[in-house]
Amino acid sequence: MTRLPTRIVISMAWVPLAAALVATPASGQVGRTDVPVAPERSVVPRFEVRPSAISLVSDVRPGQYMGVTGPHSAWLGLETGQAELWVHPLKVARDFQLSFKIPQYRDPVRGANVARSIEVRPEATTITYSHMTFTVRQHILAPRDRQGLLVLLDVETFVPMEIVVQFTPVLQYMWPGSFGGQYVFWDEAHDAFVLSESLQQRNAVIGTAWPSEGEAHPAHQLSEAPATFVIPVDSARAARELIPIAIAAGTLPRDSVFTHYEALLADAPALYAASRAWADSVLASSTSLDTPDDALDLALEWAKVNLEEQRVCNPDLGCGFVAGWGISGSASTRPGFGWYFGGDAAINSLAMDAVGQWDLVAEDLRFLARYQRADGKIPHEVSQAAGRIPWFEEYPYPYYHADTTPYWMVALWELWRASGDDALLRELWPAYRRAWAWCLSAETDGDGIIENTVGGYGAIEVGGLGEGLHEDIYLAGVWITSLEGTAELARQMGDRRMAERAERLRATALETLNERYWRPGEDQHAFAILQSGETNDNLTAWPGTALSFGLLEPARAERTLRKLATDSISADWGARLLSVGSDLYDPLHYNNGAVWPFMTGFVAWGQYRYRRPWAGFHLVDAVKQHTFEWGRGRHPENFSGAYYTPMDATVPHQFFATSMLVTPLLRGVIGWKPDAPRRRAVLAPQLPPSWDTVRVHRLRVGESTLDVEIARGTSGIEAVVTAAGPPLELEVVLPVPLGARDVFAGMAGIGADAPLGDRPEAEVVWGTHDGTISQTVNVDGRGRYAVSAFWQGGLSVAAPTVTLVPGQESTGVRVVDFTASENGWTLELEGRRGAVYTLDLFGEPAEVSTAAGARAEVHEGGEGRHAIQVRFDDGAGRGLARIELARRSP
Repeated sequence: MTRLPTRIVISMAWVPLAAALVATPASGQVGRTDVPVAPERSVVPRFEVRPSAISLVSDVRPGQYMGVTGPHSAWLGLETGQAELWVHPLKVARDFQLSFKIPQYRDPVRGANVARSIEVRPEATTITYSHMTFTVRQHILAPRDRQGLLVLLDVETFVPMEIVVQFTPVLQYMWPGSFGGQYVFWDEAHDAFVLSESLQQRNAVIGTAWPSEGEAHPAHQLSEAPATFVIPVDSARAARELIPIAIAAGTLPRDSVFTHYEALLADAPALYAASRAWADSVLASSTSLDTPDDALDLALEWAKVNLEEQRVCNPDLGCGFVAGWGISGSASTRPGFGWYFGGDAAINSLAMDAVGQWDLVAEDLRFLARYQRADGKIPHEVSQAAGRIPWFEEYPYPYYHADTTPYWMVALWELWRASGDDALLRELWPAYRRAWAWCLSAETDGDGIIENTVGGYGAIEVGGLGEGLHEDIYLAGVWITSLEGTAELARQMGDRRMAERAERLRATALETLNERYWRPGEDQHAFAILQSGETNDNLTAWPGTALSFGLLEPARAERTLRKLATDSISADWGARLLSVGSDLYDPLHYNNGAVWPFMTGFVAWGQYRYRRPWAGFHLVDAVKQHTFEWGRGRHPENFSGAYYTPMDATVPHQFFATSMLVTPLLRGVIGWKPDAPRRRAVLAPQLPPSWDTVRVHRLRVGESTLDVEIARGTSGIEAVVTAAGPPLELEVVLPVPLGARDVFAGMAGIGADAPLGDRPEAEVVWGTHDGTISQTVNVDGRGRYAVSAFWQGGLSVAAPTVTLVPGQESTGVRVVDFTASENGWTLELEGRRGAVYTLDLFGEPAEVSTAAGARAEVHEGGEGRHAIQVRFDDGAGRGLARIELARRSP
């Protein structure tokens, strides 16, 4: 039977309750046997929808993703108002949209055509539809603790108007689950559509609290025709009330879903208030920054919200972290990566540990341990339909990655170091030991590194780069890091034999990593060891993991980092997975050329780990810009390697893209490293030299919290620390520019209750790219503590950043290296031949003594800030320039 569109006319006046109780089932309406008695009508009085401190307001952009997600539901759509409706684990409907019928036109005005502006807030998003006769503000909310979605319409009009609500019913499990027998009918008693199936075990309700009349065209199956209902607007009433539309669903009896539906309508103001309170708490309880870059500070705030939003609660499975959200489309039930991923969660936990979102990380670690395989392997992915299908028994996906298990081990270790949560460690230790046993079973060739050939995928899943692969450097980096954690955690748990075995294995694995993966002929680290015993020598971004964890020998790490700093990997908008110089490079290939924010973060963090901030910061800045360019406040999964544009099939709201703004920012730029079990922490900032003042709020380590203000000038830097909580040993590592002279350190307590005793002697440790002064101070809640370093002379170079424009090619200049020379400094750059670039220098006056590959000139500025203009020699493509700088003679 073909199903025709359903039209419901909602009258302008209240329907008498007695009339509303009349609900005669239409002939042929499948399963309509339990229609409840009509409830008392819910009224949603107007209430203030306040702007957020981090609201993002912009004009609507057709075709651009916009999502509103909560623990139990997701609105996945476009800024023009069309959307899919999800209540986990069900895709309820697609093509939800509004139109507006006014006397001036015969046909309704499509909402998509008059959607003018959008305001994205953590607690809700508002789309404003504007026409010469009306303004409608559509507030979209995914409540924190309800199985449903809520739309509140704020209507202003001076003409008679009808709001036309249309959607295509789906009612299907998320991929790869499925069932049949779906149907839809209009329930006159509840002013709502009921979506159900033959067994009535899966149900959904979509409707409004405003009184209505309507008729439906029953069918034994769903058709492609949309369901439609119409809300006539009484302008006087609309001045007092918001018009609610509720979407409730679940793998529940129909009466239970109706209960959820009515509660959504009845509790609308309270649900908004609860979402607002949640958002305010997220922002106020975690680490935040106040830097000279307001956009960066704002991007961090949105990243914290995103990382909270990855938490999804499934009624069958529990609460854990999904990987990302996107529109599934008309023929699919895959909403991006809206199901649980173990590896993504572990990557994201590195950011969440840094900002203090510990409870969520602990919950997800428990979630993954719940689905650990009997042999100890941690799941790579868990479908939201796993409770309804034989997911773990019959599908290949749950455990097909090798990196997920050691990553879970790293995540537990890092959380323990940040929080000092011994109770969690004891709780999960049996699962940890099983994970350890599985990892040992995947190391069979004696080189200390678990193998892809035994354990499964690591860095890549598709493409020629993975041909013949035995072990890849990404998996090696994660595994070796887990060995360090295993040794420490085993000692904490009193298992000396396990700790010693981990240490021995780590020594073997480090030797393999630093010798077998090093390719002296290519002057870089290989991507992989092959089954043939040879190596895949392609230059890739994947060494970024081992670099971020500090596993590579410094001199060789420098050689690889130089190459990663060039445009062959580091485009203006992020790190390509594979070098443009590879025969396998394809800018549109998922694994062989696309730019991934996730690996961009590892490459940036690796540059900071080896104290090369001028090669790392432009990558952090690029991911910052992603926050505002595409889905507002969100980060796409990947981009073209050729142009600054997301890939067609990208997931537009990908959480490990978001986390890789936070991780290199807090662990690299700010240099935060907590160690709660030892009641100590390290603060080692590597700030852009243009930043004069930075304030860091709510750095957490165990039960202690620190606020830090860092002030920097051309001849000194000072960190002032305010602590709350138990006493803490804080090591402050301050940078000193190359070539600085007469360096000395200072330390002082501020306030009568903060005595420090005698000032300790501090010595400068000179590295390749700067000097450092390390001082340790015991801080507590009794006062403030100032740690400082001062110098004369010296020079620093600022990382050149690019203001990104959608569709642009990669044209920026890169700092490949900056080192001291006999008479001054050596600056090595890469850029387009024939192009002119200007970079900022900070410190004492300098002049160009020699230049190869370019012409260069320094323009002296005031207050120790100078500019060097570089014109690369003519030619095709990109080239290198080496510029020798000398101190300017008086």
